[in-house]
Amino acid sequence: MKSILGILLLAIIINFSACKKADLIATTKKMPSVRNTALPGKWRVIGNMISSGGPMYFVPASGNDQVQFYTDGTMSGSAFPDFKRYTVKDTLTISMTSADKTTYENYFYKINGDTLKLGLAGPILCVEGCAVVLLKE
Repeated sequence: MKSILGILLLAIIINFSACKKADLIATTKKMPSVRNTALPGKWRVIGNMISSGGPMYFVPASGNDQVQFYTDGTMSGSAFPDFKRYTVKDTLTISMTSADKTTYENYFYKINGDTLKLGLAGPILCVEGCAVVLLKE
């Protein structure tokens, strides 16, 4: 029994020592990098991330809602019809404001490649987690 464990341990050590750091670096350099796109532009809602007490899951969108973020801080579209202006507060938060400036909502945002996720960040919050998922057009 001891000889089987010894052979197994020796095989594991040989396996780990055969992997070179240079091979790992070369493999990593061959992987394509995904560039994050900028927020301004047209985004189409492709679904929602929701939770009913468990882990969040994706639900595909049933409509054609979209939003256009302009570089001057204005916005339009059917995805957020009550809001006409937006402000990027920091690297994590966007604030959307109504035309008369009486209503606002903060959203956590994350851009990954051509996908944007927006989650409520106050004053309205999702207790169990929720986010709108949009795709850049």
